[in-house]
Amino acid sequence: MTRSINSLSLLTGETSSSPSDSASQSPGWRKFHKNQLWIAVLLPNISLESHPDYDPNEITVVVEPEEGHHRVVVANKDALEIGINRDLKLSTAYALSSTLRVLKRYPDSERAILEAIARRARKITPVVSLVSPQEFLIEVQGSLKLFGGLRAIKKALQTECECYRLTVSLCAAPTALAALWLVRHRSEDVRTIKKLVGNLGVLPLKVTGWPERTQLTLRSMGLQTIGDCLRLPRDGFIRCIGREYLLQLDRSLGEYDSSLEFRPSQSLSSTFEFMDEVTDPAVLSRVGENLIQELVKVLRKRQVGVASFDIVFQHLHRLATVERINLLGPTQDQERFLRLFLDRLERVILPAPVVALALRTGQAEVVVARNMTLFSNGVRLQPIDAIENLIERLRGRFGATHVFGISFIEEHRPEVAWSKSLDLLVRQNKSAALSFSLTHQRPLWLLPSPIPVPGVPNDFPHCHRQAILLSKFGPERIEAGWWSGKKVSRDYYMALNNKGQRLWIYKDHYGAQNWYLHGIFS
Repeated sequence: MTRSINSLSLLTGETSSSPSDSASQSPGWRKFHKNQLWIAVLLPNISLESHPDYDPNEITVVVEPEEGHHRVVVANKDALEIGINRDLKLSTAYALSSTLRVLKRYPDSERAILEAIARRARKITPVVSLVSPQEFLIEVQGSLKLFGGLRAIKKALQTECECYRLTVSLCAAPTALAALWLVRHRSEDVRTIKKLVGNLGVLPLKVTGWPERTQLTLRSMGLQTIGDCLRLPRDGFIRCIGREYLLQLDRSLGEYDSSLEFRPSQSLSSTFEFMDEVTDPAVLSRVGENLIQELVKVLRKRQVGVASFDIVFQHLHRLATVERINLLGPTQDQERFLRLFLDRLERVILPAPVVALALRTGQAEVVVARNMTLFSNGVRLQPIDAIENLIERLRGRFGATHVFGISFIEEHRPEVAWSKSLDLLVRQNKSAALSFSLTHQRPLWLLPSPIPVPGVPNDFPHCHRQAILLSKFGPERIEAGWWSGKKVSRDYYMALNNKGQRLWIYKDHYGAQNWYLHGIFS
């Protein structure tokens, strides 16, 4: 029977009472060990300062795409002085500065630097926990005497960050969440549990990192700080906001805390060097297949999967040709790897013969295999697997930006009832999709804008001698948009033209009351 080492565990001791009996009995919750001291390390400008093209003498921002536009992730001092702040749209930032320099964000590079600093911090303590792309936590109570106290440890951490030329903020507290919330507000250290309530109570809600919708709900109730939330009745807080947020408040004050763990990224790579320069695609495909087989063996042995991998064609006296292949999720499926590799090999144009072929994976993650049928004569894909395979091959051929999913919006007007989505399997807003699919039939093919149908009289529903014959379905009446100044009033019908095509047409009750074609059924 093994016994856990206390210095490696965040939580020790016996369970105690919590907001609910079921929560206190959960295996993820245990009594908090009060003899702890956490340091939160915040690198607020890591996206900017770690960028290889950053010049501090220029007005610079780092951006990333979001919902069809680019937003500012971080801005340097010169940009902040002219009003360019975080979350600002790039178009607005350009309006504030004509000399603005825009840099693309590299999350993988940021993660690598953060993990490198976190690994160095493990010289001080074995308990290191990554929180976000710019934050991590370390527990240093057992290391204070060895390293000369809290000030000396913070100085060592600051020196490590300065080696990477990164701005750093540090804050210490008896609980992990308290240290994290305090450093986000650039507050002073808190060394005792008794002072946590007073120091946390004055912090604004944004330091918690709770969803914006939850924060808006709290602000609508007149709550602006963490202290305001602590003064609420516990039962009422659970009913209005949720149990998980109350548990976070308890954890920040030392009642409970959850286990935190540092898991550095794990990537795999393998290279095959040829005896001579190779131009034959058949040779490259055989070598690639062998590399994929070896990769899958390692993935299955470690029970992990990868969601991306690079094919590296190395040339003599030339830069390597790198082809990135992205999957929808982490997997260890050899057939999927090989199919995508062969598809890419058919289309890649190599500038020179190949002297070596390498395979590099992205971060390895724990993968959960799907249940298979008990009796089957051959491998048969489940519907979800077939869809994922199709999407991955389409993205491989046309590019990831040209293959997207559909997100339904709770809106009656068809032209604004959907939007492009990164969720290619369309798992969100199902209620909005069902709200009209169960009551009316609508085509998947909508025209960019409705076009008038010429030669159709206003009494078309009662006229059966027209080229377009009305079907038995309809009408679907839509009256909406008055709140946005784009009011519509339409009666939609399913129609059949003389070529046998099923059309989706409507009569406009405004203006000349003409008929319009809006969609075509497959």
